[in-house]
Amino acid sequence: MLSFELLARIRKELFLTGSALYETVVAIAERVNRKVHVLRLHGQATTILNQTHAIHLQLGQRVAAFAAKPAAGIHPVAPAELTSLQEAIRTASDRIKGHQAALQLVERQIRELKVELAHEDLLTMQRELGLRDAAIERVVVARSAPVIGHPIGEFDLPPTTRIVAVFRGPFLLPLSNTMTLRPDDIVILVGLRHDLLHWLPHFQHPAASKSA
Repeated sequence: MLSFELLARIRKELFLTGSALYETVVAIAERVNRKVHVLRLHGQATTILNQTHAIHLQLGQRVAAFAAKPAAGIHPVAPAELTSLQEAIRTASDRIKGHQAALQLVERQIRELKVELAHEDLLTMQRELGLRDAAIERVVVARSAPVIGHPIGEFDLPPTTRIVAVFRGPFLLPLSNTMTLRPDDIVILVGLRHDLLHWLPHFQHPAASKSA
């Protein structure tokens, strides 16, 4: 799953590789209807959370009042009052469970829409990059690859090629010139095709790098 942080990094790095590529990124079409839907879903989620908080607050106040009666020396609690409180707790519990189910549904819809938006943006970006003989490449760092153990700031990448993201397992790592790669890291590069073809072997086995 691509994150919006990753797409933001790609946009930033494309700007650094040249104004033409930057214009490509800013020209990516806005998915207005889906983004509006996402905002509405966020509003629904906020409403559900507020309603759940209100239920907790009301129930807490009622339980506190019930518990305060014996402590204050007020007449013993009648069985009917205890039954009423138990029923209120059951009702509140059912309402909270309903709100939680609704919230999970809204969150799932938000995730699905965001994935669609990210996927569409990436497809558009790849198509536009292809028109400029540029590309986005994903490569898994092989064990004993030449790049392992060297800070990425020391890589002799051409000006038209940039590392825009590094995944380690499920995590998108913060980029820095001092970062060193490990086996099985996933590296996302963007740049001109012929430069990418030259550099991809460096992330693979030493034999592949020497033959490049």
